[in-house]
Amino acid sequence: MDERDYWARLEYRVCSELDGLRHTAARPYWCDGFVPSRYILDGPSPRVLGHAWMGIGSRYQERWAFTLLLDRPVRSAEEVDWSALLPPEDVTRWLTVDPGRKQLVIEPSAAVPDEVPRASEDKLGGMDRPGGRVR
Repeated sequence: MDERDYWARLEYRVCSELDGLRHTAARPYWCDGFVPSRYILDGPSPRVLGHAWMGIGSRYQERWAFTLLLDRPVRSAEEVDWSALLPPEDVTRWLTVDPGRKQLVIEPSAAVPDEVPRASEDKLGGMDRPGGRVR
């Protein structure tokens, strides 16, 4: 998977994750694309910054900031393993949605399996999928 394909697939994956959140405040949101603009690929916190178009309901979109956290430093965008950064459908806790700040944080390395035993759900600190974070 190349970088261009990654951003297109991430758009649909974010929509799928939002659909699965239990928190009703996040349900009207959907993603209509990512526009990366800044690559900070070295140092202790490698990441990609940019904006995402977030739809609210069927007729309104807003420009939100996004941060994609990488799991390790790289020298160039060509060295990024884009396919490893696309969370599979059976994981959660990799997406933080902050409507107040109009911000998404995507942290693929934080993903955990989607099914959490019922007794553990209360220990997730307000997480709502279990695991999708809405601030």
